[in-house]
Amino acid sequence: MEQYEQKIELYFDLKDSPDSTREAYRRRMKAFLTYMEELNRPLEDINEEDIQQYILYLKKARGLSAGTINNYISSIKFFFTY
Repeated sequence: MEQYEQKIELYFDLKDSPDSTREAYRRRMKAFLTYMEELNRPLEDINEEDIQQYILYLKKARGLSAGTINNYISSIKFFFTY
């Protein structure tokens, strides 16, 4: 994740995102990447099915609400888009 932090910060600066938004996205992206690391899934190999499994994990194992899961999905989309 460290290698992407500068690019992420640049994007947040360009959008003038508040610190709370930046921290929430960072925390959720880190949780996702940590989950993938525990499964030995390199970032380059992550696919749609991996993301779907993560969403199921958030729902079933962590018991998160749909709204909270949508926040995680937004962070993942952001990471892979920018």
